[in-house]
Amino acid sequence: MVPQDASNHRSKTSRSSSLHFFKLQGAGNDFVLLDTLQQPLPIEDTAALARRLCDRRFGVGADGLLLVEPSERADYRMRIFNADGSEASMCGNGIRCCARYLWELDPAHGDCLTIETGAGLRRVYRAGGDLLTVEMGRPHPLTPSPTAWEKGNYSPLPRRGRGVGGEGILHSLAIDTGAPHLVLIARDLENFPLETVGPALEHHPDFPDRVNVSVAQVERPDYARARVWERGVGATLACGTGACAILVAGVSQGLMARRATIQMPGGALQVEWHADDTLWVTGDAVVVFAGVWRAGFED
Repeated sequence: MVPQDASNHRSKTSRSSSLHFFKLQGAGNDFVLLDTLQQPLPIEDTAALARRLCDRRFGVGADGLLLVEPSERADYRMRIFNADGSEASMCGNGIRCCARYLWELDPAHGDCLTIETGAGLRRVYRAGGDLLTVEMGRPHPLTPSPTAWEKGNYSPLPRRGRGVGGEGILHSLAIDTGAPHLVLIARDLENFPLETVGPALEHHPDFPDRVNVSVAQVERPDYARARVWERGVGATLACGTGACAILVAGVSQGLMARRATIQMPGGALQVEWHADDTLWVTGDAVVVFAGVWRAGFED
């Protein structure tokens, strides 16, 4: 739960000594959250702050840093920084965690929050218990779209085990679901070398802004298992935009229905692709703990 005295953090926080934070997770995708409405950021270099707080040995430890900010277009604005300090436009698990924090802070918000993100306005709804549902927007081909990936026959993923991807890639699709994803439909998820393929494809020259790599094995039309290599983070336990991209790829290949469960290492996400082309994700969001970081924050 969010502490009762959260509104007093501004008076208690100094630039050099303490920073109140909240740790949250959604399907195992974990975040440090800072509420800038309650306290100013201790340094101007947000990328450096994200790297320090997300460090799992010398910091709090997280896949990303969430910032709650004011918005002129929505109830709040969310910014997200990856563990390496790079800023992302959208995060399906992160926005649920952001909304969960805001509801814990003020339950009077009602059953829907509108949150401004780098990918546009998104609505988040309470779905009961720890579950929240997010309107994720419409999918788009990556721009510029590397069409060879969409055909599933791009040379860095050769057949017969040579090169980056090796054997076992059935289909591939490059798609933007609020974040850029290269979806690989594989025969054998457990033995897929994600820790090798992920960084190689993340930095491939076809993706100048880097790309997330989502690997999935479709078990049946309403169920797939998946793993994700997130740009700027590495292998994560879950990814909301990745789950959306997997469903789009599965439907596009005639392998999946428009409503399915995407099982990731940290938990299950329910994804729906509506007739109006919007994607929706339902999953958990939990406040793990609140704390105070006591350290110097020199620019």
